[in-house]
Amino acid sequence: MKKPEILIFVTLLLCMCFPFILNAQQISVPDWENPELTSLNTLKPHVSYTPFESEAKAIKNIPGESAAYKLLNGKWKFKLSDNYSQVPAGFFKPGFDASSWNMIEVPSTWEIQGYSYPIYVNSDYEFYTKNPLPPHVPYDYNPVGTYLTQITVPETFNGKNVFIHFGAVKSFFYIWLNGNYIGFSKDSKTPAEFDLTPYLKAGDNTLALEVFRWSDGSYLECQDMWRMSGINRDVFIYARPQTYVRDFFAKGNLKENYTKGNLDVLFNKISGEDAKNLKLQINLYDKSNISRPVSTETISLSQALGKDSLHYEKTIPDVKKWTAETPDLYLLTLTLLDQNGKCIESLSNRIGFRTSEIKNGLLLING
Repeated sequence: MKKPEILIFVTLLLCMCFPFILNAQQISVPDWENPELTSLNTLKPHVSYTPFESEAKAIKNIPGESAAYKLLNGKWKFKLSDNYSQVPAGFFKPGFDASSWNMIEVPSTWEIQGYSYPIYVNSDYEFYTKNPLPPHVPYDYNPVGTYLTQITVPETFNGKNVFIHFGAVKSFFYIWLNGNYIGFSKDSKTPAEFDLTPYLKAGDNTLALEVFRWSDGSYLECQDMWRMSGINRDVFIYARPQTYVRDFFAKGNLKENYTKGNLDVLFNKISGEDAKNLKLQINLYDKSNISRPVSTETISLSQALGKDSLHYEKTIPDVKKWTAETPDLYLLTLTLLDQNGKCIESLSNRIGFRTSEIKNGLLLING
């Protein structure tokens, strides 16, 4: 074969192989070193709330008193490995023998409980290197903590959607339930929630986490602080009915020369097929007098069918204005009612009425 023909042949061969080589490289990129992936199968963010079985409990807003809430904090089984390759194989499967593992407090950081060591740096990276190569992190020493615990779902959760909430896990973690892979999250100081409903069973359920100390997200955390790892904030499960308000955004503005309040609530995605048979009661309470709402209205959820959101607005006369000197707040409750007017669940949130605007170069609060 002549030299030009050889060159042509090699060129064609490379062109044919290059897509496969590129695809193999893409597949081999670990999730914790892939900046294009920050999570998998996490729920969309929403306003903070605890669902309660009555409006009276929603007004008190003590999560531990809700029949739809269960805190998972406490002692979990734990093992720390120096890197990913040393993680015990199949640790997330039911029946895995973790009897030799230690117990660790959740939430906490594993460094202050005697595993690895805390690192204090400012502008440098936690993992010492003269030539950082983002998004890559060390392979020989990148501690991975594996966690195991058992979840017994309360009977009050039966027939409902069950979600799990992690307040913060640093810096990257995988999650399994009963050996089923659920997903992962890389937003180390942002809550991560997952839907456990399809994977739950009666009795005990095995929850497993694999937490990496460093990920590509570690390159974003060059700031003056202690660097520590693990499940850093509360973990809990909570239940929602088949139809529920997934998210809402309540705004309290002022109008008519700042003399009246304007309650503006946007309900984002009311999930469930039977919404047409349900109603939503919207009550606003002055926190100094919870016995009687200053505003109450019940709307049908049928108008939310086929829409991504539902808008509600109402004028509140003689409203107390929020300022830094007089931080008056109201309590907003959202109670889902069935056909007979019985409470299915109730949510609550605090809200203040104020305006902020710029006029003639001045920043004005409430005018």
